[in-house]
Amino acid sequence: MPKKQLNITVLMPVYNGAKHIRSSIKSILNQTYKDFEFLIIDDGSTDNTEEIVHGFNDPRIIYKKTEHKGTSSAMNYGISTSSGNWIARIDSDDLNIPARLEKQAEFISNNPSFDIISSWSIYFRTSGKILFFLKEPVDHEEIYNILNLHNPLNSSGVIYKKNIIKKAKYNEDFKRFEDFELFFRIRDEVRFHNIPEFLSYSRFKKSTAADGDKDAIFDVINDYALRHLINSTRKRDQFYWATTIAWQNFFYGDKKNSRSYFKRIPNIKNIAAYGATFLPEKLFSYTAENKINYRLSDLFKSKKIFARELGQLLSQ
Repeated sequence: MPKKQLNITVLMPVYNGAKHIRSSIKSILNQTYKDFEFLIIDDGSTDNTEEIVHGFNDPRIIYKKTEHKGTSSAMNYGISTSSGNWIARIDSDDLNIPARLEKQAEFISNNPSFDIISSWSIYFRTSGKILFFLKEPVDHEEIYNILNLHNPLNSSGVIYKKNIIKKAKYNEDFKRFEDFELFFRIRDEVRFHNIPEFLSYSRFKKSTAADGDKDAIFDVINDYALRHLINSTRKRDQFYWATTIAWQNFFYGDKKNSRSYFKRIPNIKNIAAYGATFLPEKLFSYTAENKINYRLSDLFKSKKIFARELGQLLSQ
């Protein structure tokens, strides 16, 4: 157990989440760390989400319904009305293992200099089939650098200091990638850490990001990378930023632009990515959206223990 109790609000934004929210709520109520506020912000649901939430008789649950404005708005509202000093986020269709909050509170108690903490995660299908294990970097420096390309902090495993996020606020223009944009924007002001344990199960969903969503996050990270490339005088830095820009274009921008950068920085990985940009658009999108690289790397890993744990979380 942690040296001292933390003042935690678990914050769950939800929009039409009736299909899966019951299991997600139970995974929070069954935490071994018991002392927290559980704030559920209903972002204008039109299904029976409210009925399901009110079916739980637990004094820790606080339910509030707002006009439908998106996840970023729901998060900002929830943070502004929360009572905790720490905000532990979970999405309404994901699951936490019982020890999630206890392990994070213990880490925070022993490492008070960190501001934003998440963990490794496991992705699964609604059927209960485990797809892959996501082991993101643990240390602050690596997390800081990877934010140039993607968000390595799982949204359903992240806990952060409220005062920092309340001041920075989620950008409500972002309908997707809201955590990514926020963490990228404030990364010079905070310290990150990923606990190297699988504390969350994330339900795998095909990307619903529209082109406008991708354009928005691409503009943020690409402008930053281009400025650094232009100002770089050392070969090593030029290589790093050119590689970063190539991969930014590969995932969010223009495949043709990514080719021009990949050609400048040849190595095995970049050559393979260069070749992938010539795939038909449908096959290219399928490969990226279904995380084929992660799934292949975990193809022969034993999933029995985790499948059992996932089954228990889904059936509780």
